[in-house]
Amino acid sequence: MKEFWNKWKLFFERKLIMPMKRRHKDPRYVARATMVGLGGSFIPFPVQMPFVFIIWVIGRRLKWRFSLVIGLAWTFVSNTFTNLPIMYMFYLTGNKMRGLESNMSYGYIVSKFDDGLLHGLKDMVTEYGYSIVVGSVPYIIVFGFLGYFLGYYVSVYHRQKKENV
Repeated sequence: MKEFWNKWKLFFERKLIMPMKRRHKDPRYVARATMVGLGGSFIPFPVQMPFVFIIWVIGRRLKWRFSLVIGLAWTFVSNTFTNLPIMYMFYLTGNKMRGLESNMSYGYIVSKFDDGLLHGLKDMVTEYGYSIVVGSVPYIIVFGFLGYFLGYYVSVYHRQKKENV
């Protein structure tokens, strides 16, 4: 089991931390990528990577550049294992924001996917999609801002550490 976690730690280090530590022209380059990727990872349905790519293409045209690799890597915060709990969290938040009572359990969401992934997604979108989308907005905003500051801090900290050596 320890070998499994070491593999994931090494993967995380190589794909997220090392690109953030590389020398870039401006720490904001990394910070923007972390902001877009981490904010995009909290989009409720599986369109996170195309979203980051579209923002990257638009950003290049507007001279608002960021690292596509870092942005795409951060979208893996929400993955196959975390999507259902995150969607349930969005549902609860969306209902609270709309002033509705949450009457669905997490087990009920899991049971929606017993007939398959596409069938479960279709049911979630048609029955609870509005609450899920509304509930995701605060997470996108909060984690986007946190991502910017995290990316900026890591980039500046590593640059200062490199200069002092």
